[in-house]
Amino acid sequence: MNKILTVIFIATFVINNVNGQNAYSPVPEEGIVNFVTSSTEIEPSKAKGTPYLNEEFVHGEVIVNDKVEEIGKMRYNAYRNEVEILDNISKDSFYSLLKRAYIKVEIGGKMYSIYTYVDNDESIKTSYFTNLNEGNLKLLFKPEALLKQARSPSTSYEKYSPPTYVWNSSYYLLDETDVDEENHAVKVRLTKKSILDFTGDRKEEMKEYVKENKLNLRQEKDVISFLNYYNSL
Repeated sequence: MNKILTVIFIATFVINNVNGQNAYSPVPEEGIVNFVTSSTEIEPSKAKGTPYLNEEFVHGEVIVNDKVEEIGKMRYNAYRNEVEILDNISKDSFYSLLKRAYIKVEIGGKMYSIYTYVDNDESIKTSYFTNLNEGNLKLLFKPEALLKQARSPSTSYEKYSPPTYVWNSSYYLLDETDVDEENHAVKVRLTKKSILDFTGDRKEEMKEYVKENKLNLRQEKDVISFLNYYNSL
């Protein structure tokens, strides 16, 4: 009897140990990440501020074609527009997730998806966005950090300004009503006119809806409520 209990204990220990190791995969799947690693060390002396929404690596899941393929510690670099996955073995380096439309990632409860968008110079680019609502007309949030270059003093009265990360996040609308079209997200300001302009021949109807429900389309939560109703029609 004691021998049987010993075998059961050893088997249980081995299974739990394996499951513990698999909780965070040591090597990301091929076709998901760039296998060139970078150091996790952040050097604050080089620049002020941070390019990270969360500097610490937190729990994340990589979703490929709607299936969870990778679980690990992750963070989002809003300057490089990259998701970084901690190397679970070395602990001092990370991989970068490949930018593919079929790959999504959830970090700390926030879902990041890849979409194409129209840039300021009318060119089409690709970036991570967070979805703020579901449906054909989507409000997207684009977290973005810019690096302001260092400025040397031109006179003895001025001080040296180090390079600084400046946040420049923005909202976009993506209209996927016509599935046969190549749809790109378009930058938008949260104003009544800007949002209503995306509602086409329902504009007057939606204007009444805003009035009746006392929505402030300068507020993210009210825009989400507005779009949820519009997408339900």
